[in-house]
Amino acid sequence: MHCRHPIAFAIVALMLHGCSKQPAPEPVAADPLVRKIDAGELRGVEQPNGSRAWLGIPYAKPPVGERRWQAPQPIDPWQGVFAADRDEHVCPQFVSPLTQGVADSDGDGIVGDEDCLYLSVYAPANATKPLPVMFWIFGGGNNSGYAADYNGSTLAQTHDVVVVTVNYRLGSLGWFRHPALLANVAEGPARSGNWADLDQQLALQWVQKNIATFGGDPNNVTIFGESAGGFNVLSLMISPQAKGLFHKAIVESGGLRTMSVASAVNYSDDAEPGTAFSSREIVNKILVRDGKATDRAAAKKLQTTMTDAQIAELLHAQSVAGFLKLYNPEGARNYPSTQKIADGTVYPTRPVIELFASGDYNRVPVILGTNRDERRIYMYRLPRWQEVLKKSPDDYVKFANYPSLQWKYTGVDSLARAMSPIEPAVFAYRFDWDEGGKLGDIDLSVAVGAAHSTEIAFVFGDWNIGFLPPDAMYPPERHAARDALSKSMMSYWAQFAYAGSPGKGRDGNEVEWSAWKNAAGEPKTLILDTQEGGGIRMMNEEVTATSVKERMLADRFADQRLHCEAYALAFSTNAQFDPKEYATLGAKGCRQYPPASFKPSF
Repeated sequence: MHCRHPIAFAIVALMLHGCSKQPAPEPVAADPLVRKIDAGELRGVEQPNGSRAWLGIPYAKPPVGERRWQAPQPIDPWQGVFAADRDEHVCPQFVSPLTQGVADSDGDGIVGDEDCLYLSVYAPANATKPLPVMFWIFGGGNNSGYAADYNGSTLAQTHDVVVVTVNYRLGSLGWFRHPALLANVAEGPARSGNWADLDQQLALQWVQKNIATFGGDPNNVTIFGESAGGFNVLSLMISPQAKGLFHKAIVESGGLRTMSVASAVNYSDDAEPGTAFSSREIVNKILVRDGKATDRAAAKKLQTTMTDAQIAELLHAQSVAGFLKLYNPEGARNYPSTQKIADGTVYPTRPVIELFASGDYNRVPVILGTNRDERRIYMYRLPRWQEVLKKSPDDYVKFANYPSLQWKYTGVDSLARAMSPIEPAVFAYRFDWDEGGKLGDIDLSVAVGAAHSTEIAFVFGDWNIGFLPPDAMYPPERHAARDALSKSMMSYWAQFAYAGSPGKGRDGNEVEWSAWKNAAGEPKTLILDTQEGGGIRMMNEEVTATSVKERMLADRFADQRLHCEAYALAFSTNAQFDPKEYATLGAKGCRQYPPASFKPSF
């Protein structure tokens, strides 16, 4: 007998005692913040804008102990419900402007922990259909930075996309290949030394397996990243191991170069020399530092007598701080660690530009872009350049312009020209916003301008992203124009994630962003700026290797020495340097300034 009506329930209970005297409880709705993935259940948190986030999800076993310098391994399943409500994970790195807010508890100048392979997922509330996935790879020279610095909730909620942010190993813990560590490892990716790149690929595999749980479409994944994150996006595009893990790519201020196995591993005086910080030279440095050898020559001799097991034991015994300081005793953010080893498995041995020109890469629609004033972010903090800024702001702007143009050439225009005959969906941009306020007596609109990384806040709609205090960077009178540009940029990025072409943005009301065309006079680059700065518009100019030099030869500086320095730093390390041009450069020539006397100062 079924008891449905409350009166009938009571009568039948008294007569037959067949049902409980209490009404049946209403079914409890499933918790929308609890989701099940392959490793178990996890509970996320609601964001202030109503979107949902699952923060600090482990996607790999901690790369500690014997797993240091090994390919990442998927996380083991857990019991119960994992609390995905905090993302405090930072991979080991030197203290820098990119670690603001991360405590250096022991004062050794290094923060973070090797147990750092976590990702976070941001999704709009009440997603009803599979949504495009945008997989963010942070920048920082591949030596610094962390995923928790980027909150994807605004982008997710505004444009109905699922945003994933990911940590990966950094610096010499992320890229290191010594034969002793690989003695018992089979051929393939696990021997590559590109551990950080394999971290990113494992995280993309995690997305393929789990993102549908959060409303994401595993068949529509856009990878995007800035600076080193842009390098990593391009790396994924050339890695055969990453094929099929993503479907579109956005490269913000990127570029790519690989290094040979020999340069990553060999002694610096071998027939095929390694760098000064190759893995064998690092072992030499350990032996000298620890008093086991008096100098490099003695260390090399000793290393050649050690077994693989002894060298591996020595390397695994290194503390994080002790190991990182072998590369960088001064503790600066960037240091000369090995990166992107062309091992023939994770990365081909052919030149990168040749891969793109031949179509021998993971061909997907791509956006390539840089910021107009990339290099100023590295200059404005330094006393030398602050003096130049005060005395001759025109010289400051001109000096910074050349390396910024070269960045556009290597990171955008040369790649777009190579790709576009094979992949028609190639789009280029230049970010021109330069309307910052004042920081003390420094005018940020000139000192920083449209500098490296300043576009990220516009893409995420989050004004707390960046090196500079938001109140200084974004004066109140510029908020409306700033917000309008951010709205347009998020719209383009999201439409690209949906359709593989930014077109006129998600609402169809933006200026049409045309694909790159190699023919002269055809569309090349979308300029992203406020209406006061000229507005969003297409440009048909292209930066080439020769156009940078032509501009420099035609230029004039108030300080002739700065003109000579700009030429020397731009061209003295490549075949473009011309002694006759240098001798007669500008108003007074450069005979009195030997090119070797100039060292990069930013």
